[in-house]
Amino acid sequence: MGHLEVLEGTWEELSARAEEFKGRKLRLIVLPSEIESNRTVPSKVALHQAAGRLFAEADTLAREPGQLSQDSYKNAFGKALTEKYRKIGLKV
Repeated sequence: MGHLEVLEGTWEELSARAEEFKGRKLRLIVLPSEIESNRTVPSKVALHQAAGRLFAEADTLAREPGQLSQDSYKNAFGKALTEKYRKIGLKV
């Protein structure tokens, strides 16, 4: 089995090598333009704001405690996990 090759460039750059790939199976992935890709990447501030909104909404949800496991290891793990999330400020 041959190895996979990844080629990147403009259509003009890649089509200039068309003869080289005659008869071979290819997959073409069209990447977003430079302008589009810059617009679609959210900033760090926007991500933090979105996370804040999601956590605030999650804090308003009604929760019911689950049944405790009979396995003492799972119980201890659950308690440790709950404590960890409380320490970082999440309402658990």
